[in-house]
Amino acid sequence: MEKINLKGLNIAIMGGSHPCKEILQLLLSDGLKDLDCRILIVADPFTRVEGLKYAKKQKLLTTTDYNDIFKLENLDLILKLAQDKSLNTFIEKAAPQHIKLLNLDHSHAMALITQLKIEREKTAVRKNIKNNKIDTNNLEAIFNQFSDNIMHIAEERIRHYHDETLDLIKMEQELSQIIHGSMIPTFIINRDHIITHWNRACEDLTGYKSYELVGTDKQWAPFRSSKRPTMADVIVGEMSEDEVQNYYGDSWKKSVLIKEAYEAEEFFPHLGENGKWIFFTAAPIKSEDGKIIGAIETLRDSTYDKKAQAELEAQDKKLAHLYDQYRILFNNNPNPIFIVDSSTLEILDVNNSVEDDYGYGKEQLIGKPFFDVLNEMSVNISYTPEMVTLFKEKAKAGQLSAGMPWKENTFKTKSGEYIPVRYSTSFLHKKGKLVSCAFFFHDLTEIKQLEKELVQSERLAAIGQTISGLSHCIKNILTGLKGGSYVVDVGLKKDNVDKLKTGWQTIKNNIDRTSDLVQNLLTFSKEREPEYQPCYPNEIVKDVVKLLDVHAKKQNIEIILQLDPQIGEIIVDPQTIHRSLLNLISNSIDACLEVYEVNRNLKIHLKTFLENSNLLCVEVQDNGAGMSQENKNSLFTPFFSTKGAKGTGLGLLVTDKLIEEHHGTINVSSTLGQGTHFTLKIPYESIKPTIEN
Repeated sequence: MEKINLKGLNIAIMGGSHPCKEILQLLLSDGLKDLDCRILIVADPFTRVEGLKYAKKQKLLTTTDYNDIFKLENLDLILKLAQDKSLNTFIEKAAPQHIKLLNLDHSHAMALITQLKIEREKTAVRKNIKNNKIDTNNLEAIFNQFSDNIMHIAEERIRHYHDETLDLIKMEQELSQIIHGSMIPTFIINRDHIITHWNRACEDLTGYKSYELVGTDKQWAPFRSSKRPTMADVIVGEMSEDEVQNYYGDSWKKSVLIKEAYEAEEFFPHLGENGKWIFFTAAPIKSEDGKIIGAIETLRDSTYDKKAQAELEAQDKKLAHLYDQYRILFNNNPNPIFIVDSSTLEILDVNNSVEDDYGYGKEQLIGKPFFDVLNEMSVNISYTPEMVTLFKEKAKAGQLSAGMPWKENTFKTKSGEYIPVRYSTSFLHKKGKLVSCAFFFHDLTEIKQLEKELVQSERLAAIGQTISGLSHCIKNILTGLKGGSYVVDVGLKKDNVDKLKTGWQTIKNNIDRTSDLVQNLLTFSKEREPEYQPCYPNEIVKDVVKLLDVHAKKQNIEIILQLDPQIGEIIVDPQTIHRSLLNLISNSIDACLEVYEVNRNLKIHLKTFLENSNLLCVEVQDNGAGMSQENKNSLFTPFFSTKGAKGTGLGLLVTDKLIEEHHGTINVSSTLGQGTHFTLKIPYESIKPTIEN
């Protein structure tokens, strides 16, 4: 360390550790007054350190904020005793350019203390000589005293260096043990490119022993067939990037974490049985003044990682291929498919057939609740919140693992077309855990058409087979016509008006029976498309009641209306409603006439209401004779009737056919002796508001 000249300087001390106290004691002593230097301030963030406490005792300015140093005027020198290296940058930014900085580590601080002690002794001798206080007889004794003091100072310094050397040796031994015991393959070279450390992990990786390489410059030998600089050599030699490029091309790259450090990965076919991939990193080792004095290089066997990565890439490629195949199969499946999250029941994905068949794009469906979408499209089935909750609970409990049976429904597409479908649910599991559901839909249009054609042929066949069964009904009608005509003839001959009226009424009744029979036969045997048009369902119900109310009252049967006033003008087929209600109310009147209890108040209740904003519901309930379960099971069998000779068995068949053509449903419940309850559910469309409206 060069001699530090403090003469005449204004000094600030940064760091109040033990060396600070010794320096203060020396500079403030009488022996060094000739230096004429002033201590302006002592700074340390810790108030209990020795130097700061001593400075306060000597009435010197102290602070715990380093910034206060740079507020002083006439400051010449900062003695930095604090070992925090980050302060260097702070001082460079904060200190004015004319202020000199002495950055003293512990060793340099002790050297300064030694220098000051020697200077104190020299000053004392010079002072005695200058004041002529030296007796020539005592000159030898004074010289010996001075030499002894210098020797004492030197011995203290030597002991200090000895202790420091021992500490360094101990640290070197500990560092060697740490490096040698590290599981990371590591070697270190010094500024002369000589290996100083080659640890056990490095031996295991390369097969080269420490004693073979330490003390040599053969760090290249485990990896190259001829001498070439390793990454550590590049750093110690401070080679340019162009030189590195000449040796290794673009395979090496600068570290993003450490300046002047490098990293690279390379394959060495001669290492191990089948070669090894090695990932290298190297960083400089620097002295206190920032000079590179060596380099440390670490190695990592990345063969397993490379193999795993290759396997993963192969697996990813295979999965990508399988996924592509799945998407091809999924999107090109002719049947619409919905993939639904099992927890939220939101739509995760749909295939192309959903848009092709129903007109809804993926962007309109993905993320929406599946059962809400189903309710929007469904015509004759409504999924209530209770049903959805039950589905979720069963799915969560794992009670649906076997899938759901096929069900039939009718969907209304975005374009307004009706499509009969059959659908099923399949539950998808991952590692035994339910993750999603797949709903498959199959278009039944062609099948339903074939069924209709089959039913139509069966109807025609049934009509042909049962014409003879209707002969009795026709014979009764003809008998009624003959009887009526006979009464008319009698009335004409006798000029009896009452006879004429009675006979003519009989003829009219049998003409109506003939008309109804022919109309029912035509309706049952012929396919018919509903004629949708705006109408008021409640008014249709009232019209039907007007036709039958007089007949009902004659039989002491009360027809009670409960019409929903919220039902306004909607789009349906009015003829379907009219014909169906005419048949059902007529049947209810006939059922009430079969009751022989004198005290029973015979009633027929008619009720209308809307359901799910797309179904018109009409209930017809009577307290008539009711039906047995056997008769109920045969209710929609062709030409089945419970009225004997009075019935044709066509009324309910025609009603069922009309409702089916309208994509609706008809449900019946009945108890023998108590009455029957029919419920019609018919899909409708709301009237879209116009600009005028």
